Amino acid sequence: MKTLLQKLVKENIHLTLNEGELSVKIPKTGVDPAIINEIKTRKLDLIEYLSNLTDPNKAEIPVLTKQENYPLSLNQKRIWNLCKLEKGSVAHNIPGSVIIEIIDKDRFLQALDAVIDRHEILRTVFKINELGEVRQYVLPREDIRFKIDYFDFRKEENKEERLKTIIDTDAFVPFDLENGPLFRAFLFRIKGDKHLLYYNMHSIAFDGESIEIFTRDAMAFSEALKINEVPDLQELNIQYKEFANWQIKRLEKNELKEYKEYWLDHLSGNLSILDMPNQKERPRVKTFSGRLLGTNITVETSEKLKDFVNEKGGNLFMGIMASWKVFLNKCTSEEDLILGTPALGRDHPDLENQIGPYINTIAVRNQLDPNENFLSFYNKVKDTVSKSYAFQMYPYEKIVEDLKLNKDESRNPIFDIVLLLQREEQMLGEFPLTGNESGTIIEGGIGKKYVNTVVAKYDMEIDFRELGGCLWFNINYNTDLYEKDTIVNFMNSYKNLLNQMLDDYMKPIINLPNIDILTPEQI
Repeated sequence: MKTLLQKLVKENIHLTLNEGELSVKIPKTGVDPAIINEIKTRKLDLIEYLSNLTDPNKAEIPVLTKQENYPLSLNQKRIWNLCKLEKGSVAHNIPGSVIIEIIDKDRFLQALDAVIDRHEILRTVFKINELGEVRQYVLPREDIRFKIDYFDFRKEENKEERLKTIIDTDAFVPFDLENGPLFRAFLFRIKGDKHLLYYNMHSIAFDGESIEIFTRDAMAFSEALKINEVPDLQELNIQYKEFANWQIKRLEKNELKEYKEYWLDHLSGNLSILDMPNQKERPRVKTFSGRLLGTNITVETSEKLKDFVNEKGGNLFMGIMASWKVFLNKCTSEEDLILGTPALGRDHPDLENQIGPYINTIAVRNQLDPNENFLSFYNKVKDTVSKSYAFQMYPYEKIVEDLKLNKDESRNPIFDIVLLLQREEQMLGEFPLTGNESGTIIEGGIGKKYVNTVVAKYDMEIDFRELGGCLWFNINYNTDLYEKDTIVNFMNSYKNLLNQMLDDYMKPIINLPNIDILTPEQI
């Protein structure tokens, strides 16, 4: 049993018991199917073990007595400080959209009010108190000036153009952190009962998982109101303010000592700086000017990568991470490679179904030996990813503080490039491509039909997803550092290198073809 549990921790798989039933939560990055089969085989043993287990780290998060204001989490403090930079607040807007079927508009608006009542973070604002500290204040529902704008576009001739104009304008509007609300929404009736719900949320109150929870809860309340019933939603034991206080107290009591030691060891010594070819002169103070491009990896190459990770163990994200690090080595000759990646940050039962900025960012560091082959390097990355996710609850902001790094206002601490893989496979939908084309570049990226990303928090953020059976990826890049042609060149060069690595993964990396990064004038 101990060996199996160690394996589950390493793979960042979380088990919980709900009224005697085993619940399994796997990471966004996916897991080796063999591990899932082992869990199924030993299900009864795991239930018995968990029934007798008392884990101090899983103790209930204490509920706070009512106060005038509450402390911020470390993530919220970092976002608050970044919002003081030029365009920093807009950089933390999270605009998006979802297609929903609504018969009764008024009932849906009633459902949104119910979600605001359920989640305190939707009624929270941020102010500096008399001691000069920024604190979060939970407001009564009647003090939140939330409203939703409604548009009936069923007979609109220039529907797509008007949608784009309204959404693009709103994406640039900053939020008032001191008065709120920290989310906005527009509801567009497109055709029949088909609606587009556009939302814009600030990351000091939301993360990606929160948006899914917000939409799910809204639909649950809407369906329940239809039959005058209460939705079957799990009761929330705590609110975000309790998490923020719990996080601070655990750090003060040194309860995360083991986590701290892992990160200090993992990120010890001099940290490398990745400067890609053809970068413009870096501004002295970090900027957020962004652009988004998307492209596909052919079905053939996508299948090669999936077959490789299935055969060698691990998951798709590990294969993507390893291949991008080889690409970065080929571009920069850097052998100490650090990439950031988001972690859910909800490694506690009380944090499920919660809206709030729980997401953490972890640094995945590997040393690449050019004389090793891709399989050898992949195995190292696989091990590092597993270990790093196991320690995901230690805040990124605290790691930065612990490392005592020299402040560089032109960069992010620790890493400037972030890599992620979306959890769910999506359908190709509005994109008519089959995935067999090569070199296709989509302005505005994949999965962003109505919302253009125009800000960049990092030098580059590389976002993978499965669409229509093949892999696609977006690169959100800082336009003050790169020209469009340079990023297009990166995309195509990576795809070519990936294909060659998979064709001969036993070939030493040094013998793989060098990357021919052309200057914009040569392209």
